[in-house]
Amino acid sequence: MTTPAHDAALLERLSRVLHEMGLPCACQEEVERTVAVFAEFESRRTRRRLIEGARERRRRLRQYLEFLGDLEDDSLGPDEVAEMADSFRVISATAAEGAAILEMLAAMAGGNR
Repeated sequence: MTTPAHDAALLERLSRVLHEMGLPCACQEEVERTVAVFAEFESRRTRRRLIEGARERRRRLRQYLEFLGDLEDDSLGPDEVAEMADSFRVISATAAEGAAILEMLAAMAGGNR
């Protein structure tokens, strides 16, 4: 998955190359408008993708937490306890992924102010 910063850098390079081509004025203005519209479209698409990624992490976390409800059972065997320990590791990794996604989303919002 590319980052929003990578996408923005790519669009900036494309815009610079098109500008340096020295197109006729009317054509250059149209190209610049088209690139701006495309950049906004890509920004909205990336925001939607990030939000969906965060929601997916939330869904996973809910499922993992339901599984941990079995901790109330006093008769858990060593294998079950080990599985739950692994679940805590997965929860930690999933939460870290969700946090990273939300940080990217916040960085995008900060750049659009």
